[in-house]
Amino acid sequence: MTTIGPAVKRIVVGLDGSEHAGAALGYAIGLARPLKAEIVAVFAVPAAQSVTYGAFYGERMVLPDFSLDELRQMKRDFRTEWCRPLVDSGLEYRMIAETGPPAAVIEALAEREQAYLVVVGRRGRGGLAELLLGSVSHELSHHCTRPVLLVSNPGSKSAEQPVTSGAPATAPRTTTG
Repeated sequence: MTTIGPAVKRIVVGLDGSEHAGAALGYAIGLARPLKAEIVAVFAVPAAQSVTYGAFYGERMVLPDFSLDELRQMKRDFRTEWCRPLVDSGLEYRMIAETGPPAAVIEALAEREQAYLVVVGRRGRGGLAELLLGSVSHELSHHCTRPVLLVSNPGSKSAEQPVTSGAPATAPRTTTG
């Protein structure tokens, strides 16, 4: 039996501590195990927000969304809790935390790492809520040049049927000969 197509060497998975991200990590581990692929777990550390105030002067002020202690705790949780299934999996892995907007951080990392696949959780807000609040999975599915696998809510019926999007990719195929 021979394998045709690119070898799956690396899967990037976005984590944020949510149940949906945990489901995405579990799915990535399940995909990586038989392929012996490396998993690169990424946490996009929230950046401080800047706002303009003063109608005449256009002065800017930076307002952090989280305190420094909260950000430090999130980074600790990323390494010690969120990635625990990865540590326990026995697979080759790396954990990377970078500051910036989540979709941009995940997309840039996937390009740098030449990821075969990007896996993220999907909350499934849909409609107006997604339009107003934004969605990392939605943004990645429309802009990421690497294939993207969206893992739905782990409690839903569609959790076993992820949605794929992104650049076309040739999945490994096996032939008998």
